[in-house]
Amino acid sequence: MQGFNLKQMAIKAFDTAGTKLLSPPVGGFGYFTNHGPRNKRKVALTFDDGPSRPCTENLLDVMRKLDVKGTFFCLGVNVRYHPDLLLQIYNEGHVVGNHSGWHSRKTGLMIGRNNHHITDGENAIREVLGVRPLFYRPPWGWLTPWEGRRLTKAGYTIIGWDVYTLDWVIPEIDGLTLARDAYRDTKPGSIMCFHDAKPWEKIWEKPQTARAVQALVPMLRDQGYEFVTVAELLDTPAYSSN
Repeated sequence: MQGFNLKQMAIKAFDTAGTKLLSPPVGGFGYFTNHGPRNKRKVALTFDDGPSRPCTENLLDVMRKLDVKGTFFCLGVNVRYHPDLLLQIYNEGHVVGNHSGWHSRKTGLMIGRNNHHITDGENAIREVLGVRPLFYRPPWGWLTPWEGRRLTKAGYTIIGWDVYTLDWVIPEIDGLTLARDAYRDTKPGSIMCFHDAKPWEKIWEKPQTARAVQALVPMLRDQGYEFVTVAELLDTPAYSSN
């Protein structure tokens, strides 16, 4: 039992240190773009880990009713589960970014010419949409200098965040609480990180993210905020045909 507790303590210490050094908004060794211009009341909703059913579908329904566009950082494995959902995201005017092939923090930490996890996610998206995504968000938000160099050399803009939500916690946090927390932290130019699925899960019930967005969008619009995609926020192309 003592050995187990020591192992858990070591894992927790590793996670804490890694998050501080490697995650947005302060980590990542300068490779992250964590927000847009601070002089305009424009903000971007982003969603990680999808697509999955029915959670991505529920979120898309809410966003359609609100007439708001977002940026979806998709996993190769989940794209292959639901290529039709990826196409729906794209056809409804949302931006699609790469979130790696299979959401492995370990793979992204490895030194050397280890980019298969990057190209796997990219290829899954390209096979469905016919374009190459130019935005990337690392799994767990952990970004080493060597991973940053790999990604920038490949032409990616690495997207972080300055508003982080705990909508990935199981059991889920109430959507109104998530919305209030995000509202509190939002500034002009903010990039907000939500999650529309769970990695590797083909079927996943996750209603609170959609409820959070349904509450948050009117709250911020009342304060004069406009919701845009990351491409619009940063005035940067989302895709390449090459």
